[in-house]
Amino acid sequence: MSTSSVEQFKYQPEKIQAGAVYHYIKSNLDGSSPARVYIRVRDVLNLDVWKFEVHQYDAAYVTAHMDWNSFSADQIQSWVVTPDKHRREQAKLTSSYADKSFSMSWREQTETIQIGHYPVHVYNFDFISLNFILRHWCEPQGETEIGVIQPIFDSNMAGVIKYEGRVTLKYLEDEQRNGHPCRRYSVGGEGLQNQYGSAWLDRDLMHIVDMEIPIPDNPAWNSFRFALVSIRFMDEQAWIQFLDREIQKLGSVQE
Repeated sequence: MSTSSVEQFKYQPEKIQAGAVYHYIKSNLDGSSPARVYIRVRDVLNLDVWKFEVHQYDAAYVTAHMDWNSFSADQIQSWVVTPDKHRREQAKLTSSYADKSFSMSWREQTETIQIGHYPVHVYNFDFISLNFILRHWCEPQGETEIGVIQPIFDSNMAGVIKYEGRVTLKYLEDEQRNGHPCRRYSVGGEGLQNQYGSAWLDRDLMHIVDMEIPIPDNPAWNSFRFALVSIRFMDEQAWIQFLDREIQKLGSVQE
């Protein structure tokens, strides 16, 4: 039976700034293996995400469609982009809130699983969809729960996706983090292998300023940190020009 914390959220479209581009650095807790992540708010429903790792051989491009009934992303699609701008589809996830299910197509397999708790978020997506629902949280000085799902990276295991369990976000205190006035939360529970970390959210705007969790969301890392670098605004033309410049750099850095 699925449980829910959706009632703790209220959709507030005025808190979504179309054209905002959030620049984060994803890394291990010690700062190693940094990757640049750019998240652009296309409109109140859609996010465009680009990730450029240090190796600069290719880039990851992900789109996410937000469902403001479940306060979760109900469609996530990803591609690998090469220096010639060729896109190779990597994975596609779709959710049915009515059926409390999530489907994933990856590695020539498709699997549908049942979700134990909503809102639900993909840890491997760097909790980006979680990042964009927290500004709609009605009681940000309390606590809430989310469900967590994760791809199955081990090709020797059956299936391609699993529901990990629930994670609790609990307000601890107000404090400064990286020059920002923030609210600090503990983040952890069954959905994160019973490990706990911290998240610092901008006190007024409620986006993630910093997040540190001791387990990785991808086998290429050994832990997870997601630190805000900047926020700026780009119209569609400026965004495309920015991405063109970044893609042109791919393949220019060798091991």
